[in-house]
This record gives sequence, structure tokens and C-alpha cells, in this order.
Amino acid sequence: MKNLFKSTLNNNLKVLGGFIALSLTMRFFSFFPTLISHDEGTSFVIARELFQGKIYFADLVDTKPIGIFLMLGLFIRYISSSIFMIRLFTALIIAFTSFTIYKISLHDQGEQKPAVAAGAIFIFLLSVFTQFGVFISPELFYTFFTALGFYIFLRTSRPGGFLLLGFLLGIGFILKYVALFDMAAWLLFYFITVLLKKEWKSARIAFFHCVLSCVGFLIPFAIVVLYYYRVGHLKELWFYTFGVTSRIPVERTWLQMLIYTGDFHLRFLPVLFFFYYALIKTKKETSGPVIANGLIITWCLMVLLAVIIPGKPFGHYFIQMMLPVSIVAGRFFRENLIKPRWMNKIIGFPVGTIILAVLITGNVCMQKHDYFDKPDIPKQVAEYLKPKLKPDDRVYTGNYQHVLYYLLEKDCPVKYVHRTLMCSVEHRSALQIDLPKEMNALMAMDFSYILMKGPFCYEPMNTYLQEYYLKIKEFPGEVLVYERK
Repeated sequence: MKNLFKSTLNNNLKVLGGFIALSLTMRFFSFFPTLISHDEGTSFVIARELFQGKIYFADLVDTKPIGIFLMLGLFIRYISSSIFMIRLFTALIIAFTSFTIYKISLHDQGEQKPAVAAGAIFIFLLSVFTQFGVFISPELFYTFFTALGFYIFLRTSRPGGFLLLGFLLGIGFILKYVALFDMAAWLLFYFITVLLKKEWKSARIAFFHCVLSCVGFLIPFAIVVLYYYRVGHLKELWFYTFGVTSRIPVERTWLQMLIYTGDFHLRFLPVLFFFYYALIKTKKETSGPVIANGLIITWCLMVLLAVIIPGKPFGHYFIQMMLPVSIVAGRFFRENLIKPRWMNKIIGFPVGTIILAVLITGNVCMQKHDYFDKPDIPKQVAEYLKPKLKPDDRVYTGNYQHVLYYLLEKDCPVKYVHRTLMCSVEHRSALQIDLPKEMNALMAMDFSYILMKGPFCYEPMNTYLQEYYLKIKEFPGEVLVYERK
């Protein structure tokens, strides 16, 4: 027994080490740039300032839940403020999520090969396209808690397990509200499956388990609510959590939804082929996987609903779908899954190994070109300004990258951190922003330096710049730096 435990532990450590190595390799050159997406700048700025006494939704505003800022803030405060290290930490989270997928697949298949494939597929899906997982987003962290929750859902039959499942998805919820759809899919399938057996004692137990999961799910958000109640900003929490979401206009047509979904399928066509092939083939097996296809289909449909409801064609929304897709796509590599001979040749040794090596090498080379070789303008701007800044000098980044506040270790002077919130008519309406009021307050702050990327959306600010500031530096095609006259 002791030898079996030691052997299992060693195998788990080897697999985890392999996933860590793969995640770090696939994402290595993405660790270097200051910014891959402007959303990252918002996350860095708010995360840093939360641990300097500011209150999210009261002093700093964005449209995301508080979870991502708390998680990054804890890392910045207690481990490292280096953006390189934050990206490395994110890669490790992805590796641990892949390991959890491996354990889920191992329970599902009882085979090592498809389980390793499932975890590796998840890393590949997140490490190829910028908007589908390379830049730091809440989805990269919330899927870790979703994967843990799903593993417990599969393995537990005790009340405590369902309570823990709900709690983990509750943490996911304060990272990304759509975690609700994952848990709803699992519990709905579980309860209906038990009901269809017409065993009323089992149905009562299942109902109790679902209630416990819901209680656990509410705990993290209840803690957030209690905090905002204690600091006197419960009204702001309610407004930005529920009011703003309902005010953002949704513009989608069936054609747009088809294009959006089709784009995801075409980008990851080989993996989606594995997914559909395995799903169809295992449906016909009498002794198939432990995870019912009905559960997978229910989960995918609920996730697809969560992806398309916002009506925004953002690639990172599909990260939520990558979890069930990876689990099922791994089944394609089962030894007893019937496949055409040419398929077995492609995925077998040595052809499969060569293809895998080419894919990894190609991705590394593309990331070097996209993220490492290109000039890091925000970093250059920060290096230019740092020697000029006195401790009391204030900076306003205007319509340029707000990550400069993070790089310069300066407080963000405006409540609405993301540069589009005040300039987008849609966001101004949803957030009920009084633009003249906010801009007049900014212009009264007497900044030492202001940065602009072209004309600002509020014309009086452009007039104010011309009258009171002098252009001292231009980064061609990027940003103009103004100094107070």
C-alpha cells in the first residue's frame, strides 16, 4: 500500500512537472512585454491600489468583479510586483488547472495517455492566440476553481463535498460571474438524472446536496457583501455588480453569433475535431467513460449561453468552454477508441511526436516575434518620465495606456481607470458618468505631466492642453508627452 501511494505520488509529480514545463515553454516570450492587452493595465493598477487603502467600486471602477484584483493584488503585495513574475505566476496557475484536468480525465478514462493529452490540450488552447488566453484575464484564474469544483463534483457523494464544490465555484463567481452557469449545468444534470430514476429518497438527498452547493456558492460573495456593508459602500457594490450589467446594450444577431462561434471552431479546428469525434464515438460504447456525455453536452450548452449572452465577440470569453472541450478531446487518445488507420499514424510515434515538436517550436517563435522582438513603448515612456518625476508630481495618462500609473508607482487620479470608460458613449451611459464633471475635476488637479494618443474625446481637455502644457516628447505613432508650462 505504501509503495502504491509512493508510486502514485511520484507519477503525479512527474505529470505536474511536465505541465509546468509545457506551460512555461509555450508562454515564455509572453512574460516579457509590459502590456499584451490594455485590460491588463487596468488589472495591475487596481490590484496595486487596493492594497494601498483604496476601495474598488468607490475609489476605482471597472466592469469586472473584484476577484481578479484581489488575487493579483495579493501576489503584488506579498510576492512580487514584477510583471514578468505575474505572468509566470499565471502560467503556473494554468499548469495546475491542466493537472486538475488530468485528474478529472484519469477518473473519466482510467488511462494515462488520454488524461495527459487532455491537460496538454488545455495548455495549447490558452497559449496560441493573444485574445484567447495569452493575456492575463479573469478566465485564466476562474477556470482553476471551476476545474477543482468539477473534480469534487465527480468524486464526492457526501454533503461536505457539495458544500466545498459550491464554495470553489463561489470563488470563481467573484472572479467571473459566469461561473454560475458551470455550477447550474452540473447540478441541473445531477438532479434531473436522479429524478428520472423515480427513487424519491435519492431525489431528496440530491436536492439537499444541491442546496448545500448553493449555500457554499453564496459564501464568498456574502463575504464581499459584508465587507462593502462594513465600509459603507454597499450601494456602489450593488450598482456596479447588477445595475451596470443590465444597462450595457447587447447587440447580437444570429449571424454574428454563428460567426463568433465559428471563429472559435476554426482557430482550434484540430482540437474541436478531437472533441466531436470522441463525443460521438464514446456515445456508442457500452462501457464508455465515467463522465456521461449528457453532462458534457449540458455543460457545453450552458457555457455557450454564458459566452453569447453579453453579445460581445471577445475571444477570452471562450476560455470557459476550453475546460469541457479539453476533457473530451483527451478521449480521442484512448487506446480502445476506434480510429481510422491514418489517424493512428498521425498521432502515433514518430509522426505525432514530430508534429508536436513543430507546433511547440512554431508557437515559441511566433510569440518571440509578437511579444519579445517588438519595442515595449509603455516601458520606454516610463523610463523617460521616471528621472523627471518628483515625489509629489502627478501624472495623467489621458487616452494612452493606464499601465503607466503602475510602472511609475503613481496613483490613478481618475475613478474610471480603463481609458475607454469615459470616452465610450456606451460605457458612460451604463456607468452613469458625468463626463464634464469628471473632466473638470481632472483639469483642476494641475498635473505635472499629461500623456495623449491623439485628440481626447472631451474637446475642452484638448484646449486645456494647448493653453497650459508644452509638448516635450513624442513617441512616433504612440503617444505625446506634455509638461506643465
